[in-house]
Amino acid sequence: MGEKGEAACEKVGRCAEHGKKLVYFCRLEKLKVCSKCAITGSHRGHTVVPVEEALSELKEEAEMLQQQVQEDFAILRSFLDSEEKVLMEWIATEKQHILEELERLKAECLERAKHLSLLMDPFKAVLQSTNLSDVLKVLNISSDGSSHPCETANDPVVRFEAEKFCGPLQYKVWKRMLQIIQTVPEAYTFDHLTAHPHLEISTNRRSVIPRREALPVDYANGRFDTCLCVLGTEAISTGKHYWEVTVNKKAKWDLGVAYSSVPRHGDIFYRPSRGIWCLTLRDGYCYEACDEHDIQLEVQHSPGRIGIYVDYEGGVVLFFDAETMLMLHAFRTHFTDQLLPLYSPCTMEEAVPGDQRLTIFKLNV
Repeated sequence: MGEKGEAACEKVGRCAEHGKKLVYFCRLEKLKVCSKCAITGSHRGHTVVPVEEALSELKEEAEMLQQQVQEDFAILRSFLDSEEKVLMEWIATEKQHILEELERLKAECLERAKHLSLLMDPFKAVLQSTNLSDVLKVLNISSDGSSHPCETANDPVVRFEAEKFCGPLQYKVWKRMLQIIQTVPEAYTFDHLTAHPHLEISTNRRSVIPRREALPVDYANGRFDTCLCVLGTEAISTGKHYWEVTVNKKAKWDLGVAYSSVPRHGDIFYRPSRGIWCLTLRDGYCYEACDEHDIQLEVQHSPGRIGIYVDYEGGVVLFFDAETMLMLHAFRTHFTDQLLPLYSPCTMEEAVPGDQRLTIFKLNV
C-alpha cells in the first residue's frame, strides 16, 4: 500500500470490536469494516472492497449524477426557451397584424374625410345664395339615393385579443412539457388473478380493498394464498418507470417491487435476497425499508401518496413522499429477472374509520 493508502488508513479510524484499521467497505451494509470483520466477523460473506476503491466508485457515481442532472435540466431549459420563443413570435405576429389593420383603417378614414370635404363645398356655396332654386337643386343632388365612393359599411372592431395568450399559461406549458419528460406517473393496474382471496380489486383494476370475508375466487397457482398481497399487471424488464399509490391515512401497508417468480404460496419475506424490494408502514408511524436487515426510517410527514421509481438498468428502486417528492429510501442492486409491482393493504383494520383501499394514482392531463 502506497503513501496515499497509508494516509487514508489513518483517516478512516479503527474497528471498535477488533481494533484493526477500517480499510474495507461493506457494500451490503454500507459500512467501513476491518479485515477481521470481513473474513470471520459479522460481515463475512458480504461483498467487501477496499475503502479506496469504494471512494473511487463513489466519486465516479457522483460525477455521472452531476452530468445527468445537467443534461436533464438542459432539456427542460431548452424546452422552456423554445416555448417562450414561439409564444413571443406569435404575440409579435398578432401585434404586427393589428398595427397594419389600424394603418389601413387610418388611411381609409383620411380618404373619407377628403371626400366629405368635397361634399361640403357645394353646401358652403349655396348657403351664401339667396336663390331658393339653387338650394333645392343642391339638396336634391345630395339626397338622390346614389352611393358615394366614400360610403362603406361599418368596419369591424379591431383589437388585440390578449386572452388568447393568457389563461393558465404555466399549466398549458406544463402539459406540453409532459411530452419530453421521460418518467411521469404511469397508470398501472392490479392483476386480479394474483390477489389474495381477502383482497377485492375494483372494476377499473386501480384499487385494492381488504375484506373480512374471503371472496369466491379460484385458488389458482398464481394467487397469493397466505400473504395479503397482489401484483401489478405491467412487468418491468427495461427502462425507467415511476408510479404513485394513494395510501390516504391507512395505518399499515406494504409497497414495492418483486421478481415475477416471487412465491405465491405460504409466507414470503421482504428481502432483496428473496427478490423483493419493499417499504412498509405499521401503526401509522413506523416506516421500514425491508433490506437484509430492516431499516427504520425517520418520516416527519405521513404522506398520503407514495411514489415508486425503478431504473432497471441502473439497479435502483426509490421510494418518495409523492406530495413533497422527498426521497424516503433507496435500494441499489442488480436485477436479473423481470419485476412486477407488489402491493398489500394488509388486513382490514376494525378500529380504523374511513377508506382502507390502496389506489394507483392516475395523472389526468
